[in-house]
Amino acid sequence: DSFGRQLALATRAFVVRRDEFKSVIAGYPWFLDWGRDSLICARGMIAAGMIEEVRGLLIGFGRFERDGTLPNTIHGEDASNRDTTDAPLWYGIVCEEFAALDGPDIYQAQVQPDGRTISDVLRSIALGYMRSTPNGIRMDVHSALIWSPSHFTWMDTNYPAGTPRQG
Repeated sequence: DSFGRQLALATRAFVVRRDEFKSVIAGYPWFLDWGRDSLICARGMIAAGMIEEVRGLLIGFGRFERDGTLPNTIHGEDASNRDTTDAPLWYGIVCEEFAALDGPDIYQAQVQPDGRTISDVLRSIALGYMRSTPNGIRMDVHSALIWSPSHFTWMDTNYPAGTPRQG
């Protein structure tokens, strides 16, 4: 429909090249690529048929995965800000939805020249959460619930929050 076409067109304004891959700008002019925002947006991109863009996004973000974490923000090659609990979880959801639409080959897509795949990235995220990531994200062994520092949530601020977010 007309409205859906307008949404898809507007979405394309936020898709950018990151080297040979794709990324999504979280919002002009202040934000660059934010892990959480880019991966949430990827679900709408899948719905809009932007399959190659999402494939590039998964490969691009996958190359930045370390010890179960994905970047909260990326500035050039600087992906040192990893203060996000949900970006890796959204990554898994997007992979699952992408595979349901385009097939399971996405899991074998290489994110690094050394042969590391998206499947390897997902395994690293799971193990990182189970063992505890270097930045304090961890899984409770009894409930399997994920715990993180308070400013790692969708409302990622170190300033006092109006509602408690610890845990």
